[in-house]
Order: sequence, then C-alpha cells, then structure tokens
Amino acid sequence: MNHFFMFESQLPVDSGFPLFGLCHVTWLVIILGIGIWFVRWYCRQEQSIRQRTQYVIGVIMPVIAVYRDSILMLTRHWGKGFLPLHLCGMALWIAPLYIVTRRRWIGVIYVTLCVPGAIGALLFPDWNMYPLWNYMHIHAFVSHGLLVVFGFTLICSGEVLPAWREFYIPVLFGIAGFLGIHWINDQLHTNYWFLNVPSKGSPLNWILHVTGSKWYRVGYFIFCMGVVALWMVLLRGIAAWRKSPKFLARHTHV
Repeated sequence: MNHFFMFESQLPVDSGFPLFGLCHVTWLVIILGIGIWFVRWYCRQEQSIRQRTQYVIGVIMPVIAVYRDSILMLTRHWGKGFLPLHLCGMALWIAPLYIVTRRRWIGVIYVTLCVPGAIGALLFPDWNMYPLWNYMHIHAFVSHGLLVVFGFTLICSGEVLPAWREFYIPVLFGIAGFLGIHWINDQLHTNYWFLNVPSKGSPLNWILHVTGSKWYRVGYFIFCMGVVALWMVLLRGIAAWRKSPKFLARHTHV
C-alpha cells in the first residue's frame, strides 16, 4: 500500500515491471479474455441495450481520466505533461464525443487511430516504471484496455467499419495532429505523441535509429500511416467476413 499513490520519481529503483514479463503478459491475457467475452456479449444484444451500454462506457472514460488527474493534483504531481494530448488521452474524450454525437467521421478516427494506438501502448507501455499495486499502473492498463475493447465493439458489431474511401479521414487527422502537437510541444517543452523522444522499448526507437533525429518525425508519420493502412486491410477483412453467407446464417440479428 505504501507505493499505491507514489509518483515515478518517488518509487524505489527497479520497482516497475519488464516488457513482456509475467506482470505485463498477465494484464494482456486478462484484457484479451475480458475483451473477447464482452464483444461477443455486445454483438448479441438488441440495439437499445447496445445504446445504453455505450452511454455507460461514455461516462466511465472521462471519469477514469479525471480520476487520474485528480490524484495527480492532490499529490501535487500534475503538470503540463498530463494534459489530454497524447492520442490515448484524447481517445478517452473522442469515444464519448462519438457516443453522444453519432458523427461517423469521429467514429472513423477512433477506430482507425485510437484503437491501434491503444493496442500499441498496451504492447509497449511507457508506464512500466510503476509497480502492480500503484494507481498509475492500474489506471493505464484499465484505460487502454477499455479503449481497445470499446473499439472492437464498434468494429465487430459493424457499427463503424471504415471503407477505403474514408481513409483520408485518419490521414488528415494525423497530419493536423502532427503539426498541432509539434507546435504545442515546442511551446510547452513537452513530448506529446512522442514526437520529440520515442517511448522506451517501442518501435519508435527503431524509427529514430533508421532516420536519425532530423527525419524522425517524417519517418514516424510514414510508419503511422503504414500501420493505419494495414489496420484498414484488417477492418475490410472483417467487413467481408460479416457479409459472408456463413456469418449471415449465424448472426441474422446483427
């Protein structure tokens, strides 16, 4: 309990967890298991129940974000680096915005950018300096897991399955985001979207190694768009599967 409310600078050395160690893999397995169960349950429900479920999720996400920031403020560790400007921090507000407005382009941004971004964060977490029994550790895994699971409810239910003609939406958002966040980083001396320094242990380090610091952001953007393109291939595969006779025979109510 002594470490639960401690910030990273207060923790003993080596109190965190290694990437793909027992703690990390256990979290991934739990999120995967709960995710599969929840998505299957969601897809079997009537539209009214799906709608109510989304409203609940739409409330939980901002509460999770405010919970973390409230503790950081109370413990006097909140700073300009904790604004909701990382992609996953944005996603905790983008999802409720989609739920409330039902604007498809918002859903497309969430599904094509926020979901793969959250998956990447779960695979290569930048909070691995925190031990298991710490609010930042628990918050990070729970919030990113929720982002991914909610995304797959939209995908597997067919509610938001972007077509190739909508590929321009994540591209334009990505361009605007890179330029806007780069400017904010310059003004605040922050590292949102990891545009200045790659997250330790993530593929972004490989990009920096290949491109050098001068072309890091260009390489980063190309890498992101490549990931989104591959993600779109997967989404279109799911869309084709949903139209297959075998799927329709089993899920005529979906």
